[in-house]
Amino acid sequence: MKIRKTSRKLTVSLMLVALAGALLAGCGSNKDSASPDGASSPTTGKEEKQIKLRVATSFAGSDPWVASWTDAVQSFQDANPNITIVDESTPVNQEALRTKVKADAATGNLADVLFYFNGSETKMLQETGAIVSWEDELAKDPEWAGTFNAAILDKVKYDGKLYSLPYIGFYEGLFWNKELFDKHQLEAPTTFDAFMKAVDTFAANDMIPFATSLTTPYIQEALVLSQVGPEGQQLAYDPSWAPALNIIKDLSDRKAFPRDALTLDDDKAQALFSGGKAAMMFNGSWTAVGLSANPAIQIAPFPLVPGGKGENMIVSGFGSGWYMKKNEDQAQYDAALAFIKYMTSPDVAGTFAAVGGTYAVKTADTGSTAPLLKAGNEMVAQAKDFVMPIDSYVSRESYTDFLKGLGYLANGKKTAEEVLEQAKKLSDRNQG
Repeated sequence: MKIRKTSRKLTVSLMLVALAGALLAGCGSNKDSASPDGASSPTTGKEEKQIKLRVATSFAGSDPWVASWTDAVQSFQDANPNITIVDESTPVNQEALRTKVKADAATGNLADVLFYFNGSETKMLQETGAIVSWEDELAKDPEWAGTFNAAILDKVKYDGKLYSLPYIGFYEGLFWNKELFDKHQLEAPTTFDAFMKAVDTFAANDMIPFATSLTTPYIQEALVLSQVGPEGQQLAYDPSWAPALNIIKDLSDRKAFPRDALTLDDDKAQALFSGGKAAMMFNGSWTAVGLSANPAIQIAPFPLVPGGKGENMIVSGFGSGWYMKKNEDQAQYDAALAFIKYMTSPDVAGTFAAVGGTYAVKTADTGSTAPLLKAGNEMVAQAKDFVMPIDSYVSRESYTDFLKGLGYLANGKKTAEEVLEQAKKLSDRNQG
């Protein structure tokens, strides 16, 4: 799953803070020159301060960008020997990253740089008063600012401010194994009838039709959007979602899911699909790099459900971005800024883009993008509309309860209406 990329050294010059006496002596005569990455560069001849830069990201564990991240960090350190990156990256799975960042925020111990969730998660970081709003830094460096998609920057603002610089975007789609479909003479699952016929056919032939975990599922995102469309999706836990959730119960009754779906985690569900033991999977673009080695794997938007309003619409967006801590130590601040400029440069972003995802910054073409990744980007380009996932705008407590309720629903222990009512109560309580 790890694809090594050729390391590129990108020289990054950092502004270092001199002693007060030196500053006074040089006042009026020393002027900073622009460095290759757009950051300021100090006058030469001053001793470089050794800096330890704490960086917390999701590029850890089974994340597909681990290799690209590791290479980028090493290249940055090679070009800047006075800076040591203290990599505190933590996997997203099982809430590990959220747990870490929330604990750091609560104790006033945020990392210097974070690649972390935006949306409702930005509120927690903004309330610490410890993170930078990017408007001033972008204004100081128009060349760097010009590498970002301005429309995307506007969409990820929180309370009118840009705290998170968008980077890797995502999309969710229906992955399916064409070889298995062809073997059973099935049509592509691009209509709901074809999808359900495939479920029944594979179940009758002892093949798992649909790989998913029911502890951390994604299929509810597809079903709700397909059923109620973008406007309805924004009505958190609305009763209009019930028909979509009832499809989960129907699929469970048809033996669409793995037998251990209630205890299976998402990594194992992915393994069932990638290993050819399941015919379909609804998941995100972050899984595409591992799947792209198999030319039989295809991707499509989830089909429109009967009576639905969300035809050819997808869950997509920029759910994470770069945050920077307000450091009083100017050298520490400048090091963090230079590191983020380095990570968002076209060359480095290009190595990440070759792995997968869509990007809010310009990327250099490495020529190694797999066909499945290109197909995913084409799906995004052709989609009629996009929405962010449900958990980007509801409280974490209510969404956790909602997911738990889906397991009960699949096993007939709760109705869709009961699941939605309970989640809505928690959501309303948190908003109040």
